[in-house]
Amino acid sequence: MSTIPGVQRIHDNSIHSTYIRTMNNILFNNLPLLVLNQVVSVLYLVTTALYGAHFYKDIQFAKTYKQPILALTVLTHVVYLGLLTSMEGYKISYSTVNLMTMVALTLTITYMFIEFTTKSDKTGFFVIAFAAGAELISSIMTAQIPNTGIGTFSGIGMGVHLIASIFGFSAIAIAGLYSILYLLLFRQIQKNRFELLFQRLPNLEVLEKLTMHAVSFGFLFLSITLFAGVMEQQASGETISLFEPKLVTLIIIWVLYGTSIVIKPIIGWDIKHMAYLFIVLFVFITLLIVLMTFFSPTFHKLTL
Repeated sequence: MSTIPGVQRIHDNSIHSTYIRTMNNILFNNLPLLVLNQVVSVLYLVTTALYGAHFYKDIQFAKTYKQPILALTVLTHVVYLGLLTSMEGYKISYSTVNLMTMVALTLTITYMFIEFTTKSDKTGFFVIAFAAGAELISSIMTAQIPNTGIGTFSGIGMGVHLIASIFGFSAIAIAGLYSILYLLLFRQIQKNRFELLFQRLPNLEVLEKLTMHAVSFGFLFLSITLFAGVMEQQASGETISLFEPKLVTLIIIWVLYGTSIVIKPIIGWDIKHMAYLFIVLFVFITLLIVLMTFFSPTFHKLTL
C-alpha cells in the first residue's frame, strides 16, 4: 500500500521530534537519575500505603515501618533533587513541574516535623497521599519535557521567592486538608456517630490548632514570596504585569489568609466557618497548579 508523501513526511517529522525530545531529556541521558526518579515515586506510594493501612486497619506491620520508610522517602527525594541540580546545564526551574516535586517534598518534611514533635501520626495518610499525587505528576511530566533550561532563575532574591512560594503552597495544602478532616470529624460528633475518624483522628481542638498554625505559616511565606519577588524585579529590571492572573490570585489568597488570622480573635468567627474558605482555596490552588503543569511551562511570564 502506497503512502501519501505529505502524510509520510508529517509522520517522519513527528517521530523525529519525539526522538529529539527524548534525547534532550535529562532523565534519559542519565540512568542513575532515571532510576532515582522512579524510586522516589514508588517510595511515596509505599509510604502512603503504610500510613493508610495503619489508619484504616491498624496493622502493626504498617505502624512499625511507616516512619522509617517516611524518612527514607524524604532522604531519597533530597538525593534525587541534589543529583538533578548537580547536572551541568540544569537548574530547578521556575516551572510548575519542578514546583510540584518541591511541594511534595516540603509537604512531607513539614508533616514529618509535625509527627516527630507532636507524636501524633493520625493525619499522615491524608497529607502524604496528596504529596504522592504531586510527585507522581511531576515525575511523569519531567520524563516528557526536554531540558531546555526554560524558566531557570538566578539571584538570591529569586531563590528566596521560589522557596517561599513552595512553602506557602504547602501550607495552603495542609490547611485545606486539616480543614476537611475537621469538618468530617465535626459532622460525626454532631450526629453522634463515633466511627473511624472519631477513633483515629486528633480531637477538634488539636485539628483547629494545626489548621491555624498552617494558615499562619502560609501567610508568612506568601508575604515573603511577594516581598522577595518585588525586590528581585527591581534589582533585575524584569517586569511582571500587575494584572497577570497568577499574580492576582496570589495576592487574593494572601489577603484572605491574613484576614482570617485577624477575624478569628476579633469577631470570634470559629474555625468551622473558616474551614470552608480554606478548603476552597486549597482546591482552587491545586487545580491551578495541575492545569499549569500541563498547559503552562512556567509560573510567571517575565519580560525585559
